[in-house]
Amino acid sequence: MLTKLKMPFLAGLILLCSTSLFADEQITGRLIKASLSGVDTTKLYEPLVNITQSSVLGVRSFTLKLSGVNPRNSKQYEFYNDSNSGDSSVWKRRMRGVTVRPVDAYITVSDGPNNTNTIVINYEYRGRKGFGNVVYVVTVEK
Repeated sequence: MLTKLKMPFLAGLILLCSTSLFADEQITGRLIKASLSGVDTTKLYEPLVNITQSSVLGVRSFTLKLSGVNPRNSKQYEFYNDSNSGDSSVWKRRMRGVTVRPVDAYITVSDGPNNTNTIVINYEYRGRKGFGNVVYVVTVEK
């Protein structure tokens, strides 16, 4: 049986473990290039973007928030990778809590100059007018 002294200690230990397991890492990056179906759309967004990444029980999440110059241009993309495909660069997109089946969604990270990383998000989709693609290039400090 648990004594009255052990119960708060055990509850605190469980809380500490759960916060480290479900911890999010939020970073700020700089938008270098944005394009929609080959058209440069970089000027529609503010240069600073917020990126949130987390890993919960083997499922990695990646959220990209872009603030638009006009509020209607603001975007939020949420991707996840459950590593079932065997490729760490192939992701699935979640939109409004529902998984969207894109044609392809790739997120790659490479080393950049001056102690930075370059993140390239390439998202291809099928729309009413046929196929389209969205590309964002973001740099973040290491």
